[in-house]
Amino acid sequence: MRIFESHGVDFTAFQLEGRAHRWWQSYLLGRPAGSPPMTWDQFTWLLLDMYIPPSQREEFPCQFEQLEQGQMSMTDYEARFSELSRHALMILPTDVERVQRFVAGLHPSIRASMAREVEMGTDYQLVVEIARRIEGYHQRGREQM
Repeated sequence: MRIFESHGVDFTAFQLEGRAHRWWQSYLLGRPAGSPPMTWDQFTWLLLDMYIPPSQREEFPCQFEQLEQGQMSMTDYEARFSELSRHALMILPTDVERVQRFVAGLHPSIRASMAREVEMGTDYQLVVEIARRIEGYHQRGREQM
């Protein structure tokens, strides 16, 4: 696992640009020689500490808890859900809870059609795909009227 994690860190760090790249190079130069490879969690926390102030990080779980699809497309809702859910891992420790929270925030017309998926323990990615299909059916139905 550590090998995979360190490669992920290396790959991601390689893609940093500008100020972030200079910060990373400076950080690496300051590490003691022979330090063990950095884990993904360590790298993530370093980036968060450097670029997202604690006050803003504290807002993310609140924004996540209040997130609803509203007028957003399914694609936009899923993107926002994924972005905020990274900051709410304690709220969603399991995939089942992630699915439940995703479905709870859906537009009521879509949420009503998703009860089976929640009960069956359907995988998150499949739930998102099913919700997109239902949204498409609703849109086509409105266009035919």
